Amino acid sequence: MSNCILNRTIVVSLCLLSGLFLNAQDNYEIQVYPYETVKPGMTMVELHNNFTISGSKKIQDGMLPTQHAWHETIEITQGLTPWAEVGFYIFTAASTQYGYQWVGDHIRPRVRVPEEWKWPVGVSLSTEFGYQRAAFSPDTWDLRDSPDH
Repeated sequence: MSNCILNRTIVVSLCLLSGLFLNAQDNYEIQVYPYETVKPGMTMVELHNNFTISGSKKIQDGMLPTQHAWHETIEITQGLTPWAEVGFYIFTAASTQYGYQWVGDHIRPRVRVPEEWKWPVGVSLSTEFGYQRAAFSPDTWDLRDSPDH
């Protein structure tokens, strides 16, 4: 087996196996990022909405209940280079019991392997960090690294 085929096989295998260990779902995490990044100088604005059908029903460890709560995230992403972008998130929550509330903010820089490298698969890496109020998360400060492919 040539080195090129062996290298490609290793890269593809690692990317596929990484999906077994990643979890991309919580009250506010509703997107898996594609390989492509926002074009340089362009700004993308998205509104993500989700509803918790079955969640906690009372205050637990100082956190507000999630049962029948709407979670909205405003995502603003700016393209920096052909292979880099930065995203900013504003998290909110709304319920009939507690009203509409600001939850927190995150920032997410992301880079990807440039096309001219001619990798057999698209690979990107993002690091997301930010703050969320203690009424919504046991960890007020958060840092996440995630490979995207």
